[in-house]
Amino acid sequence: MLGLLGLDLFGLVVGVVTHLPSVKVESLEPSFDDPVTNVTAIAGDTVTLPCSVKNLKDYKVMWLDHRTKTLTLEARRIIADERITIERPDIGDWNLYIHGVELSDAGKYMCQVNTVPVKIKYVILTVHEPPEIIPELSSKEEVFVRESDTVQLVCNVTGVPTPTVRWFKKSPNRRHYSYNDKEMIGHDGMVLRIRNISRYCDDVYQCVADNGVKLPVSRDIKVTVQFPPEIHLPTKKLSQAVGKETILNCEVTSNPSMYSAWTRDGITIQNSDKFKIDLYEDYKNTMTLSMKISDIQKPDFGVYRCEAQNEFGRDFKDFFLYELVTTTPSPSTPSAVTTTTPVHVYVFTWTPSVRTYTPRREYHSSRNGQSRFLPNNTFYLIGLLTTLSVIIK
Repeated sequence: MLGLLGLDLFGLVVGVVTHLPSVKVESLEPSFDDPVTNVTAIAGDTVTLPCSVKNLKDYKVMWLDHRTKTLTLEARRIIADERITIERPDIGDWNLYIHGVELSDAGKYMCQVNTVPVKIKYVILTVHEPPEIIPELSSKEEVFVRESDTVQLVCNVTGVPTPTVRWFKKSPNRRHYSYNDKEMIGHDGMVLRIRNISRYCDDVYQCVADNGVKLPVSRDIKVTVQFPPEIHLPTKKLSQAVGKETILNCEVTSNPSMYSAWTRDGITIQNSDKFKIDLYEDYKNTMTLSMKISDIQKPDFGVYRCEAQNEFGRDFKDFFLYELVTTTPSPSTPSAVTTTTPVHVYVFTWTPSVRTYTPRREYHSSRNGQSRFLPNNTFYLIGLLTTLSVIIK
């Protein structure tokens, strides 16, 4: 009976299963995580081109480059380029590694699965290159040019994206400068052109290339402007006394500085006990030629010439040294004494007249009562004395 019951249960189960609705099971196709991926790398670095596949099953993965050349099949490299490998950090990953990426590696890569039709994921690789200055195609580090000529400075650079080239003058009108002591000049570009260049353009020029990839690069170009000498005398005449000493100064501006000297009567003056010549650098391209003359004597007075010469020309200026004559003042003459007449003093002048007369006798009594006679001229003297007494008072 149990056997019959077991058969009935089995039949029931089979009947139930048989009468259930049928379910169709479909297999999933392989798929990618992203249809397109953009990757940017710097030349020389290692770059990863990602490719993750779901539901790969028995299908195969292969990589093709931008020239549709097969690079890998599954985990194997097909080409001889040892820079390329397949890395699989996860079971579904089929990443393409390129070691030491080059500019020529840039382009569109394809990660393919050999389904029908083929499934493809595109990876676009962009390779950037830092700026670089090409020395052999650029101006030399030092350029010589003659004043009033045109000079062209070239800074040939490479880089991706194309670098921007800017020009700077590093030390405008300064003898010393720091790295940041510079001013931007001209326009952006690989060529800087200076027309009708003057001695004031003599400086260090710098081109700086930058494209945002790593650090900018630069190149210094020293421009030397050459010109004939020019002479300037602070003063053209000087006086000095015999036995003294003096210094004559002459300012010489030239580039290059080849020859400069003090001369007299066409003969170059050399250092000696009497003459001492020194050369001092004042500032850029300018020097002072100094000559000290000791114990000046009369033959030392006259015209001295400062002259300078280089391959572009010659210049000179004359200096006149003359004797300083000192004069001794004459002794002073005492001034005459001035007699002043006192106020309210009356001067009377009396001139006696000359007369012819007969002397007379005048009678006067004496103290003793006796009489005596006085001559007339006695009265004359008395009047004169009276007049003088008035003058003195």
